[in-house]
Amino acid sequence: MKSVKPPKVATGLLRHFGCSPNNATVIGDLDERYRSGRSIAWYWRQATIAIVVSLVNEIWNHKLLTMRALLVGWSVFVISRYGFRLTQDLLFALASWSRFWRHDWITIAVQITAATLSGACAGWLVARLCRQNQKAMVLAYAAYFAGVQLVWLVSAVLRGTSLQTFIYGICFITITPVSILVGGGVFGSPRDCDGPEHTCAMTC
Repeated sequence: MKSVKPPKVATGLLRHFGCSPNNATVIGDLDERYRSGRSIAWYWRQATIAIVVSLVNEIWNHKLLTMRALLVGWSVFVISRYGFRLTQDLLFALASWSRFWRHDWITIAVQITAATLSGACAGWLVARLCRQNQKAMVLAYAAYFAGVQLVWLVSAVLRGTSLQTFIYGICFITITPVSILVGGGVFGSPRDCDGPEHTCAMTC
């Protein structure tokens, strides 16, 4: 027998990632139609469509704000690369004094740390500078970053890449976007809207 409650995971994703100013209304409508006999697959499909469509609409309606979010995020990423290089060189120097440290594992460890910290910092900064539509802008930057890294990784694999480079690519495709979302507060208390021009209410 089908549960009268809609899928919790799908509902949670829609609450956190739905960018429409009417997100609570959308959730309520899907909930009502699900209780009227719609299937779980239908609910998941509609929730996914609602997330994608609301994000695309926000990006389309706020093009300049989106460009600013991408510029801010990539600026943090570029600056963090210099910090990564300096840290890596320092650890390489320390490793040369010890036979127990391997340069390849030092590089991977620093890359994972840099991916996490730079992603969180970029997400936080994008959210603070794009308060009008912060959820949509953080999501847009995370998706854009993941897409660019995925294209880079596929091209690297086709050229024949090393294991270290492959791990490097996987780190940036997975860890960094999640860090961006965490730093941008997307996983915090969901709101019905992002901008001050709407009347926001906490969803339950």
